Amino acid sequence: MWQFRSLVAVAFMSHAVVLFVLPKLPFLFSAESMELMRYGGHGAHLAMNHPVIYALYVLPFISFVGLYLFRNWGRYLLLFYLFLTLLGSFFFGVSVSGPPETFFGDVSLLADGALVGLMFFSPFREKFSKSVGV
Repeated sequence: MWQFRSLVAVAFMSHAVVLFVLPKLPFLFSAESMELMRYGGHGAHLAMNHPVIYALYVLPFISFVGLYLFRNWGRYLLLFYLFLTLLGSFFFGVSVSGPPETFFGDVSLLADGALVGLMFFSPFREKFSKSVGV
């Protein structure tokens, strides 16, 4: 059980680093990377600064709280978030990131995948079917 909660914490922290910490540390990126990252989102079919897009970024954090507490809704919210980002990747335009963002993005992707695997495809899934309430 503590291993699962540790994985949830890793996923939470890696998402938080990408979303909140790295934008405040531009010195981690070369000047060339910073110039290229200005073109992130180019060709998007959706307005990337729309409030709905920012609300999408909050979904995994809410789901991680549910997962930490073994709530069934937490696993479906994370699955919904992953489905939305998969679908959205066709509409969000070009993705440009520097090495630190790529590293922490990969960590979050791997942690999310491991969580989905444990929550839905292992005997551990029974922990969630017994959760009651919100």
